[in-house]
Amino acid sequence: MTATFTDDHSSCDSAAVERGLIFLKETPRHLRGPSVPALKRLGLNTKQACEALRLHSLELARAT
Repeated sequence: MTATFTDDHSSCDSAAVERGLIFLKETPRHLRGPSVPALKRLGLNTKQACEALRLHSLELARAT
């Protein structure tokens, strides 16, 4: 087995989605503009941005 294991998960999809989710929670909508382009400026790809938006929408729905 030649795989290298690491504890650094900053480059995996779930870390990027979590980073996007935190951004969506903390940044007011009027300051960030359209969500997907704002998340892509943070370095997320389209799939990660959509997942962060989905999770953010679910959290908003649970809060009401």
